[in-house]
Amino acid sequence: MFTMICSGPSPKIDKLDHGDPRVRERLFAFLRPHEAECLLITGNLKNRFPGTHLYAAGRRGEWLGVGGYYEEPQAVVLGAAGDETARALAAELARRHPDLQSLCAPAGPADAACRVLAGMGWTCVGDPRYLLMELDELPPPQRFEDRVRPIRLGDHLRVVKLLRWIHDRPQEAPVTERELRAVQMNPLCLVLDDGSGAVATAQTNGMGIEAFQVLGVATDPERRNRGYARAVCASLVRAMWSRGARRAVLFMKRDNSAALECYRNLGFQVQGEYRVARLVRGEADGSVRAMNPNYSPRERMNRGACSNRKGE
Repeated sequence: MFTMICSGPSPKIDKLDHGDPRVRERLFAFLRPHEAECLLITGNLKNRFPGTHLYAAGRRGEWLGVGGYYEEPQAVVLGAAGDETARALAAELARRHPDLQSLCAPAGPADAACRVLAGMGWTCVGDPRYLLMELDELPPPQRFEDRVRPIRLGDHLRVVKLLRWIHDRPQEAPVTERELRAVQMNPLCLVLDDGSGAVATAQTNGMGIEAFQVLGVATDPERRNRGYARAVCASLVRAMWSRGARRAVLFMKRDNSAALECYRNLGFQVQGEYRVARLVRGEADGSVRAMNPNYSPRERMNRGACSNRKGE
């Protein structure tokens, strides 16, 4: 994981024109050594995710860290930043984007950033602790991979309902345009069809430099513990390998033992801790809290885009 000790004047924060080819090239070069933990930035940059605002923290022309704000999820993402730089980036991005609702970053920088945000009036709600897992080779063949196929017209409503199990959203609520758009925006979405339609899904928001993120892994509760999640995830990895990827990355809730077993069976290994913090303005439950690694695992949060709840 990335560590940096910064001393001297506070880093200067500059907004980047990431549409400029020279700026994009510098961003990829800066983030490449840390791509796994920066994949939310590199993947969205490579795929030109709409509503992106990128910033660099630097001193005397040298970059010390990069941060992004994404309009659709209203999320701040920090990459390749030590604690001091993370604090500076978080404070500046919060001032520029006061509608932010979540923060994603490696554990140390995220904890530092959330302490700053707490002082600015934001509260971290729920348990933000995730594991960062990586896979650098193709997984072993899985039963039921022959039932996996790309999403097609007619699947989207079922996939939205599957994803609601990840986010603890009511199944009976009307499907929203935002939910449909979230599925349609991902360049690759696979489903496992058991003959009755899509009963499991796994997706990716595309490749960064040489890595891609596995996200949106969900299985119909009545069809869990059959290996469907392993099958659809393995197929997703193979599909992305065929497109040039050489590393799969995922962010998983730390207390999700079923998912941990599933991914380890595919060959994923834990590489460190990550934070996905849901933020609200003001007090929650009567208290404003900075990031606290001792939150009860029973506390829930909106898992956003990097979610994998059930392992089978």
